[in-house]
Amino acid sequence: MELKYQFKTPNEGIDVSKYQGSIDWPQVKAAGYTFALVRLGWANGDGTIVLDPYFDRNLRGAAAAGLEVGIYLYSYLDSEDHARLAAAKVLELAAEYTLTMPVVLDYEHGSKYAAYGRPRNTAICNAFLRTIAAGGYLPMYYSYKSFCDSYINLHYLEQYEGLWIANYTGKIGVDNAAIWQYSSSGRVPGIPGRCDLNRMYCDIPRIVRESYTPGTGLTFAPLTDKLLEVYGGDKCEYFSAPSIEATVPDGKGGTARLPDGTYPALALADRLVDGYGMVQIEYEGAAVYVALLDDRCRVVDKPACEHEAELAALRAELDQARAELAAALDAQGKLRVKLEAVRAALEE
Repeated sequence: MELKYQFKTPNEGIDVSKYQGSIDWPQVKAAGYTFALVRLGWANGDGTIVLDPYFDRNLRGAAAAGLEVGIYLYSYLDSEDHARLAAAKVLELAAEYTLTMPVVLDYEHGSKYAAYGRPRNTAICNAFLRTIAAGGYLPMYYSYKSFCDSYINLHYLEQYEGLWIANYTGKIGVDNAAIWQYSSSGRVPGIPGRCDLNRMYCDIPRIVRESYTPGTGLTFAPLTDKLLEVYGGDKCEYFSAPSIEATVPDGKGGTARLPDGTYPALALADRLVDGYGMVQIEYEGAAVYVALLDDRCRVVDKPACEHEAELAALRAELDQARAELAAALDAQGKLRVKLEAVRAALEE
């Protein structure tokens, strides 16, 4: 794959985490650096995420200073399902910010992943990257060259506008590197201590502007008085994000499914997602997503009797509140009488 919008002269940038401490971002910008990749945190094996304590201040500070910004997540992920869960959480967290650079999976833990082998490592990375792409963000893979040489099938991961490769030997060493991390010991004005230095070889912010729309460009229209009816017996998968890639593991090596029944339907996508209608529902106290397929689910009207039951419950609550208010007023009146009696006794 040939990189789009290649620069004649690469742009200089940095990547940062809590280890750089408090950063003076205007100084970084004034020193000529044009982009920053900020660590969001790390993903545990089960897909849960621990945030970097400097993530928010670094991302907002870099953007406010005028740098192009993206984020990266360090990986301890152990399966494709857990990679999708982590990616869905990243999409949720990223929605609070404006990103002009990629969402990166930092997958480099040699002592963990050496035993997995190339196919498994590559599949875990792809599961994460595809879910990020389905969410409307530009995904990218990061690691160091020797790890890639031993444990990754790179040609399956370069499809998203190139790679981010670390190599400190004075040369990139791989094809299609959009970003090269060429030093881990740089000195940058505004940053105490050492910092990773990077060069960007193509106009990634332009690619993001032209080809990627955060949130997949979807609009979910709120639904009123609607239910999702699930039928057909253990067929209906649900998703942690509006993508069929964002499956939820069932803890037994498979994907979680909705039991037959009805569920509150919250919102409906304004267009097809991966070829299917997509509805947001409430399940076990959380908002999840379901693809509409005729053999397993459909959106139906909430029965009128349910409305009546809800109204009756509300009327009962109102009557109880009125009774409690009346009792409180009565008690207040009695206290007032006692108070007047005490005052009269004191005056005598």
